[in-house]
Amino acid sequence: MNKEVKFKRIRRLKKWLKPLPRRSNIHRYPVLKWFSKSAYKRAYLWEFRSRTIVPALFWGVWIAMLPIVGLQMLVVFLIALVVRANLPLIVALQWISNPISMGPIYFADYQIGMVFLNLLGINYERNKLLNSEYNWSEFSLADLKTLLDTFPPMLVGGSIIGISLGVISVFLYKLVSKTYKKNDDPKFS
Repeated sequence: MNKEVKFKRIRRLKKWLKPLPRRSNIHRYPVLKWFSKSAYKRAYLWEFRSRTIVPALFWGVWIAMLPIVGLQMLVVFLIALVVRANLPLIVALQWISNPISMGPIYFADYQIGMVFLNLLGINYERNKLLNSEYNWSEFSLADLKTLLDTFPPMLVGGSIIGISLGVISVFLYKLVSKTYKKNDDPKFS
């Protein structure tokens, strides 16, 4: 691959990654600032090679589908350290579950988790707030505590969705990467 093509790819990648945490500005991010010294010393967190992108894609998508809002950044940072994944990518994937998309994601987590638990023969009682027969005129703040029993099916469903989407994202990354490299190769032009 000639230098011009390589630098063109690098410039394009830098443009896409501009809003993500970088080694030089990690101290500005709310949760990550506590770990900025540790993250700065580990060069593999900042590499954009396949060996760091693949685990970041898989783990990032999986954690984004779990019902652990508020803990996601801490969890993915620790996972990035353990599996040597790309930190900017794994952090960016947590934006999948944002305030707009959390409702549909968590509802799908719950529904899939309930179906899977029933398939395993585990009779898990459906939450009364999530039944279509629930009378919302009788709702009280005390009823919110009953939503805690939705966590186990949501965790199971989130894992099923997350692992499935993680595998698909890794497959698509490898396919696109292979095609992209083939098209950038001068002998194929």
